[in-house]
Amino acid sequence: MAATNPERGGAGRDEWRVVEARFETSAPTLAAAPPADRPELAVAGRSNVGKSSLLNALCRRQGLARTSAAPGRTQLLNFFAWTLQGPGADAKGSAKLEVRCADLPGYGYAAVPTAVRDSFAPMIERYLLERASLRALLLLVDVRRGVDDRDVQLVEFLGDRPIDVLVVGTKGDKLSTGERGLWARQTAEALGVERSRVHLSSAKSGEGLFGRGGLLPALVARLRTEPR
Repeated sequence: MAATNPERGGAGRDEWRVVEARFETSAPTLAAAPPADRPELAVAGRSNVGKSSLLNALCRRQGLARTSAAPGRTQLLNFFAWTLQGPGADAKGSAKLEVRCADLPGYGYAAVPTAVRDSFAPMIERYLLERASLRALLLLVDVRRGVDDRDVQLVEFLGDRPIDVLVVGTKGDKLSTGERGLWARQTAEALGVERSRVHLSSAKSGEGLFGRGGLLPALVARLRTEPR
């Protein structure tokens, strides 16, 4: 069921914001995914890194993406349809953007059987290699844990694909002002990406998500660009 966001905190009417968001479907395979008929972003990262919390915060909705204290609950490709509205939107909706978001299964589960964990990899790899509408990937990293080998491998895996990778440090409010700059530089170096692609965020406060230099405007810029 679609829902319209109330205007509250964070982005104002002169900035891009998610005005409608709805859950579409959970797909066990790429063949079961919705049609690739709109620009798409994917969200990846370790289990329990805060993917659902970030998606809810970007939409300013609680419960759109389900959060759980037990890692390993997301074992499917979960798709959400978003309508974004930007500055200068008129009655005809000329500044609206229809996009899709895919929440990918996390990696690093401790409580999920090995056979189940191993089945995620081919599904995710096929999605990342073959999804024609995929424009950007958000790689979430918990600032308290830092980058691990699987994060590096994912960035390297996408090296030849026309997909923009944005790195998002979750729970950024846990760092002091001085620590934030250092964390961003070290993370960019560890993953081999430009410093400008690293964002710090807080789903709790909305910090780093909206406004100039925020994550949502960075996403819009990539989602509005034709694939390379």
